[in-house]
Amino acid sequence: MRRVVVFSLIFLALPLWAGEAADTTDLRLRELNEVSVTGHAGEGLAVSGYRLVATMTQDDIRILPVTTVADLLQYIPGVDIRQRGASGVQADLSIRGGTGKQAKVFLNGIDMTDPQTEHYTMDLPIDALIIERIEVLQGTNYALDAFSGAINIVTKRVKELENERVRDIEVSGKLTAGEFGLVNPALAVKVDKEAWYLNSAVSYNRSGGYAVNTDYQIVNAFLQAGLHDLDFQAGAQMKDAGANCFYSTKYPNQFDATRTAFATAAYQHRWTSGWAIHANAYYRAHYDRFELYRGGKDAEGHDAPAWYAPNIHWTHTSGAHLEGSWSNTWSKTTAGVEMRDEFIRSSNMGVHNRVQLRYFAEQRFYWRGLSAAVGGAGIWNAQFGHDWTAGANIGYEPIRGLHLFVNVNRAIRVPTFTDLYYHSATQEADPLTRPEKALQLEGSIQFSKGYWYASAAGYYRWGQDIIDWIKVPDPNVTVWRSTNNSRVNAAGAEATVGFQGHKWIKRIELSYAFCDVQADAGGMLSLYVLDYLRHKATLRIEHTIYKGFGASWSLSFRQREGEYTSLEGTIQHYQPVWLLDGCVYWQNPHVKISVEAHNMADRIYYDFSGVLQPRHWVSGTVQFRL
Repeated sequence: MRRVVVFSLIFLALPLWAGEAADTTDLRLRELNEVSVTGHAGEGLAVSGYRLVATMTQDDIRILPVTTVADLLQYIPGVDIRQRGASGVQADLSIRGGTGKQAKVFLNGIDMTDPQTEHYTMDLPIDALIIERIEVLQGTNYALDAFSGAINIVTKRVKELENERVRDIEVSGKLTAGEFGLVNPALAVKVDKEAWYLNSAVSYNRSGGYAVNTDYQIVNAFLQAGLHDLDFQAGAQMKDAGANCFYSTKYPNQFDATRTAFATAAYQHRWTSGWAIHANAYYRAHYDRFELYRGGKDAEGHDAPAWYAPNIHWTHTSGAHLEGSWSNTWSKTTAGVEMRDEFIRSSNMGVHNRVQLRYFAEQRFYWRGLSAAVGGAGIWNAQFGHDWTAGANIGYEPIRGLHLFVNVNRAIRVPTFTDLYYHSATQEADPLTRPEKALQLEGSIQFSKGYWYASAAGYYRWGQDIIDWIKVPDPNVTVWRSTNNSRVNAAGAEATVGFQGHKWIKRIELSYAFCDVQADAGGMLSLYVLDYLRHKATLRIEHTIYKGFGASWSLSFRQREGEYTSLEGTIQHYQPVWLLDGCVYWQNPHVKISVEAHNMADRIYYDFSGVLQPRHWVSGTVQFRL
């Protein structure tokens, strides 16, 4: 791991020797034309604008009844957030019928994906106060090493208030309180000078729980600072949560305590000659203490059996990324290399360490309204050997406002440590589990004119050696086992149409996503691969009322495939559910007062086997910005 840190420092130091000044204005204009995901130093992803990128902006965040990243992602078609509990206590991110392990998560362009399990990838100390936007790239993408998709969370800098002068400092905060003992204060400070900037936030979120053993408390702290082309960020999170039936209905009195800390550094610079360089380095540590018997007791208060001991896991992830590029008016050439080191020390899984090296190159072309890119990457993993990924993408703008995209990409994903080594009373992993492979073909269209906008996409993904956890459909059998399913193919379509910007109707948007996953589990129950959203439809309406008063409403329909074991020990099919959320508010440029309600129709539904979701949750929020 120390070797990675040394290489990282060298990568970051190399550009400092350059003497030619950068034309930063030209950089912003060029990147906006050719890149869908971009921004200030440290946040950009190597994603060319040849496919749809769904974006949740700060305007959405201010209006919707949300406090966490998981809440925001619920509104994006094709994205499935499967939660165990509330407020992102544990949320698995699934995209286009993929499993939670197959989606990658970036923070300002830095990879935060957890190598132990997908259950902890969303353990990020980020409050909605400091999010500028969330970008969702749906589908396989070789450039990001993304199997079924990826999200990038971009933190915000100071923005100018309407009809006011440009400011260089902003202080914002909020206090939310509501049902089930919910208390959620947060404070953020942002400074944006000409040469440097600072972005910081702290928050606390607690609840006594909406059901037995669903209490939690979460503490977040985040700091980001930048100077010229350098960007630094660090964060920490403490989370304690009652884990009622998280992994088995047979053991309802579970408990999960996690601690997360990370630090990153990034540098990017562009010269007037067309040359550019981007380098970053990162380190992430994650601690988890999982108790099958909370406090050593079962649900009836009896002592745990003699064989029981809590699971304690430490993971350390570090990496470095270096890429260089040269561009002119009609092309761009990029090449680079990145290294990632993953380490785990676990009372359950033992001690394991693996290193992965990835080298890549891409060539882009631009001609009038046509753009194209072709590239590939070689991947060497110390545990699984060598493999490769590749992609070809085409984008075309025949008329202003209309964009057409076609792309094909191949990706692989190595198993998590849990897939390989975890064993417990309810799970048994196979250390011979192999990496997954996928090839995806996609076509999409995007159109916007005046108040109207629309988009549509269709895709087919061929999956090989897809990793799943399965068991026989017998309530008396509680052990799930990891396995490679030889063929798992997914086909689907997504469409969105909306109207926005009117004085009274701020937005009306209807979206729909369909997915069909074809796999043969051999009569077994599937824990992840076959428990996917087949249908997801969402209607969003945001409107003003009178003199600062307004409201937003979200009506969604979800139909999940698959079966689960109920609390009574019977095999049940997931049932379709309609969910209604709403928010009524009053606001001016500095203050917002709102009342939010989730699951207003009081529906009973499950995202995971036997884990009941909140039937209703009403809260109020006071928020200020100075």
